[in-house]
Amino acid sequence: MRITAHYLISVIALAFYGEKVCPLLESLGVLEWSIRLTTVFTILFLIRPLLIKWLVLKVDWKYQAQNQFIIEWSLFLIGAGILGHYNSYENYFDLVSGMKVFLGCATFGFFTAADMALERQKIISQTPNLVEWREHSAQARFPITAKLTSVAVFSLLFMSMILFLVFLKDLYWLLDLDQDGFEAGKDKFLKELMYVGVVILAELTNLIFSFGRNLKHFFYKQNSSMEAVSNGNLEHPVQITSQDEFGVMGCHTNFMIEMLEKRNRELEKTRQEIIERLGRAAEYRDNETGMHVIRMSHFSEALAKKANLSKEDCDLILQASPMHDVGKIGIPDNILLKPGKLEGKEWTTMQTHVEVGASILSGSDSKIMQLAEEIAATHHEKYDGTGYPKGLKGEEISLAGRIIPICDVFDALTSVRPYKKAWTIEKATNLIKEEKGKHFDPDLVDKFISILPEILAIKEKYSEK
Repeated sequence: MRITAHYLISVIALAFYGEKVCPLLESLGVLEWSIRLTTVFTILFLIRPLLIKWLVLKVDWKYQAQNQFIIEWSLFLIGAGILGHYNSYENYFDLVSGMKVFLGCATFGFFTAADMALERQKIISQTPNLVEWREHSAQARFPITAKLTSVAVFSLLFMSMILFLVFLKDLYWLLDLDQDGFEAGKDKFLKELMYVGVVILAELTNLIFSFGRNLKHFFYKQNSSMEAVSNGNLEHPVQITSQDEFGVMGCHTNFMIEMLEKRNRELEKTRQEIIERLGRAAEYRDNETGMHVIRMSHFSEALAKKANLSKEDCDLILQASPMHDVGKIGIPDNILLKPGKLEGKEWTTMQTHVEVGASILSGSDSKIMQLAEEIAATHHEKYDGTGYPKGLKGEEISLAGRIIPICDVFDALTSVRPYKKAWTIEKATNLIKEEKGKHFDPDLVDKFISILPEILAIKEKYSEK
């Protein structure tokens, strides 16, 4: 466990630190000083989980890392106060000796607190859906630059003060040594300086690695989100778990994604309206309201669902089917609006609306338009191969091309047209059944009959009224 390692390293390092900065601690002996350190820091270590539980884990995520830092450093400072007071009471250590103990504990406490705060930030960043980004202020409350500056300044300050104490302790001692003793003393002095430098450098290096690890994670989240957006996926916002520049960057990125999503929804809505209105425009020529295309498109979606098509395919059928008769635009009124039966050349001309519609819809990269073209070209094909324009048979006709005719014919039969009255539901249903295996796919006819209540509900909802 990370915090256990910090406490062990701190106790061991402080045990040797004492003899290197304070003659009184040196006279106490490493063993006695180590026992005192171990006792005090063990008690603090046992108290720590309760403080973390109540003052870190139960507060808002915004304050967890900050509270973690304060608790960790405070425990070391409390330990320094206890040790300094006990040394003064038990061994009559002076104030200077107590300040040296306090400085050592404060130094290791700072590095421990900073590292555990970074660890808390890492844990927060790995907690999915921790914060609703719209409630997050796009403002850096504690910038990364301020964090790095604080660590650098405190590290240099602690290192300078401890090195000064080492130098001060050994200065007068070195001056009193003879030539031979001076050489040995000089080596000891340099070793003490090296010890302090290596320990603080190791702690500082650990902090740099922790910073680097967190920065890598934040960059990964940001880059993952931007990569998803570049691939057209707008459902991958940045998870905001910090109140620094990365939190601000993530907030602005998420706002950008939301705006793109909004624009896409608007474009999709506009596209659907244009498609629907294009289909209704063609239908208006022989239907007072053009509601036929709305009804049959929803019929088609319901039948597609019953046929176990994917949600995406059902949506495509709903959106593309209104354009099945768009080719009627190219049919003269005297033929399209003729109240009686079409004869000879009139019927041949009427059949051309299939090619006209497919031609109008052809050449698009859009899935909807491609499906609409397919439907326009095949919605008059018959299951037994007697349809037009190509006489396709059975599964040679696409599934959409087999779904739409059932829905189209049912609504056409049960709707009023210039040349006929509306059929009853029973009569229209009987005809659909009679054409099973002839005009219509048998399996789809069965499925259509099974969802007839749903079809009738749709018909009522989008009635001519």
